[in-house]
Amino acid sequence: MVKKAVVLAAGHGTRLRPFTCATPKPLMPVWGEPMLARVVKLLRERGVDDIVVNSHHLNEQVRAWVDAYRREAQAAGDKVRIKVSYEPEILGNGGVLNPLREWIGEDPFYLVSSDIVMENVPDLEKPFERLKTSGCIGVALVTEQGPRTIEVEPESKFVTCWKSPDPGVEGTFTYCGFAILKPAILKYVKPDGFSSIVTAFEKAMMEGGKFIKAVESKDLLWEDAGTIQRYIDLNRDGDDNGFADIPQLKAVGATNPKFLGARGSERVFFGCDQGIAVMYDDGNRDENGKYPGHARWLKSKGIPVPEILADIPEKKVMLMTNAGTERKMSLEDYVKVVETLVRFNALGSEPDVPANLLPPFDDETWEWERNLFAKYCLGANFQMEMPEAVRKELEGVAEILEREPKALVHRDFQSTNVLWKGNDLSFIDFQGMRLGPAAYDLASLVYDPYVAFTEDGRRALIALYAKKAERPELEKILPYAAVQRLVQCLGAYGRLRSVGQPQFQRHVLPALENLLDAADKAGLDAVGALAEDLIAKSQHCHHHS
Repeated sequence: MVKKAVVLAAGHGTRLRPFTCATPKPLMPVWGEPMLARVVKLLRERGVDDIVVNSHHLNEQVRAWVDAYRREAQAAGDKVRIKVSYEPEILGNGGVLNPLREWIGEDPFYLVSSDIVMENVPDLEKPFERLKTSGCIGVALVTEQGPRTIEVEPESKFVTCWKSPDPGVEGTFTYCGFAILKPAILKYVKPDGFSSIVTAFEKAMMEGGKFIKAVESKDLLWEDAGTIQRYIDLNRDGDDNGFADIPQLKAVGATNPKFLGARGSERVFFGCDQGIAVMYDDGNRDENGKYPGHARWLKSKGIPVPEILADIPEKKVMLMTNAGTERKMSLEDYVKVVETLVRFNALGSEPDVPANLLPPFDDETWEWERNLFAKYCLGANFQMEMPEAVRKELEGVAEILEREPKALVHRDFQSTNVLWKGNDLSFIDFQGMRLGPAAYDLASLVYDPYVAFTEDGRRALIALYAKKAERPELEKILPYAAVQRLVQCLGAYGRLRSVGQPQFQRHVLPALENLLDAADKAGLDAVGALAEDLIAKSQHCHHHS
């Protein structure tokens, strides 16, 4: 009987962020139980009584779980040995074995990923026993579910290729992250630093003629819970509310949580009895952590924003009131929004403006937006470089906007960031607010690619803002601000498409049409000509899709 197991629990869980910003992936619950607990339970059912769990990301939490499991087991008379192998620098699923060579000794062992969810797992020990004297170096559980990137020889069931050039074809399988290995595998593991166990498998095959034998079971239920969508789908499939045990949601007291969606800004949203719970990543986007403080300050100034009910920065989670839903706004609605926006923008002159605003709009910001447009819209979407004449005109736009008075700018003030509950509106997604030209926000609203404005309606709202803000000259500035904002939008749509969110592509054509309108009003001939060219290309692609 195989008595030892190495459980892989050191990864950063990058694909599962922001869930894993504050909770390590192995401790994320599936159907009310941490994934690590499910794996350890499976191993114990198979007679394994000596377990090592490697750790790196949020090591303290993994260690606390292991220590608690050991105490509970011992209190129940269970003599299981379980410990943590901490990796100051992550070693990979091959390198993990190096610090454990003495512990492994001459014994076979399980190597198991902790972010897999399995039911009806077949017995690997019987096929492993049958190959003890053969040239095989281990057995691995495989399935026809998933990406199917390994090739298995039909008769011998040996894995003959671990990185198939033809994934998904007949004879390919997915490695389930569950294997029993002979200690001889250590000969093929890179002796130091980071390495993959697949590299060791390949080396054993190529240099030693030693193979891994694949074991398949048609009854196996297997899922990789390592991505947001798969994790959400798995918890939806359970009989009970699978989200109720997510540590961050429990921390803010969210009851009956329901997944609402994820955003490109590295946040996930859950509706609950109390309102809306938001988990966020503030590592790559530090503005996400600024939301609660900004919300409290804006509310103190009379701006309608959601009320923050709970905020736990160390767990990257907040709870706020439900501000309502988006709706197709009437002209009367837009009047309310514009009047509120005037008050919002005016807060830039308040003496107690939050010190942790993002850096103000400046030459560097304008250049970043131009480069975003050049890379993700022109380059990635249309396979072209930015014409020099267009670049010069956009640099001129930035100079005009840089001369504008500094107001408090929302930064992403489109229609979807105004929610309604009856006749009451709320601004949301203001975490990126900073000082800059107020015209940028107004342009974001009235040149919003998500909304089809009439020319009269757009002019009326611009005139209303100019009157309320006592800035009649704003009407002349607005087309330049619209050009800048639309350039940013088009770049953002392309970037979102590049990270797996293609739904924003449907906004490209209306954004280009708005860009043409704004460029014409601003007298930017090169930008207008570019917009016309891109519109023609977009329409051509649409007709042939």
